[in-house]
Amino acid sequence: MMKRIIRYSTVLLAVCAALAGCKKFTEPEPYEFAHMEPTMTLADFKALYTGEPTEIKDDGIVLEGKIISSDRSGNVYRTLYIEDSTAGLEVKIGKTGLYNDYKLGQTLYVKPQGLWLGAYGGSVQLGARSYEDRYETSWIDVQALIDRTIFRGEFGEPLPPTDIVEDTQVTDAMVCRYVRLVDVSYQGGSDGLRTWAVSNDPYTGREAAYGEQNFGLGKTTIVVRTSGYASFADTEVGLDIGTRCNLTGILTKFNQTYQLVLLDLGGVEVIE
Repeated sequence: MMKRIIRYSTVLLAVCAALAGCKKFTEPEPYEFAHMEPTMTLADFKALYTGEPTEIKDDGIVLEGKIISSDRSGNVYRTLYIEDSTAGLEVKIGKTGLYNDYKLGQTLYVKPQGLWLGAYGGSVQLGARSYEDRYETSWIDVQALIDRTIFRGEFGEPLPPTDIVEDTQVTDAMVCRYVRLVDVSYQGGSDGLRTWAVSNDPYTGREAAYGEQNFGLGKTTIVVRTSGYASFADTEVGLDIGTRCNLTGILTKFNQTYQLVLLDLGGVEVIE
């Protein structure tokens, strides 16, 4: 009798499992791309920063730009760069893996009320309020804040880089824009560094560190600064002093030094 009960129970469990497997789950609603009318250019918006942290109180401001950055390689960290026809802007979304949701060439809308404009090393950024004196902005990492300020628009073709062929074109107006430095010459790594950066090595206790490689354009030296967490950090630069290259990435600035952030090593083209 006990064996029969066990047999029936087993059959009943199998039937229940089969029925559960056939249950239809509700499909998630497809994501609807935002469509907004910008009310201010990025250049005019950045001009609201006057040298100290500035809270954006106007609820009527809408910004629009195309995404020009990707953190896929790990060289851009917890931030997005967008660009319109007038300027580029860093938006400090404090999350990783942004390339999964924010694609190169995709339109991004920002309603910045409640966010703050600040600067780091002289480069203007949009972020949340900072409670640390050494930083003028913080990460927009609270999901509720992201949801009410950052809106993903439709996909599009990635923006082509703006060619910079003379050192006179390397100006603050080009900071945070996607550029190609044309025919620059390799000057070597800072402190003799031969790789793009230095990665973390738990076996030796070595900590990840930024790397700096120097390139000359006319009388201006531009530093290619690479994170130790970039996937290509330990890759040999493999350039001889004086090698001519085209470099494509996002132009940034720290104090008086102009820097270039590579999205990946595809941004390095050796001129034959």
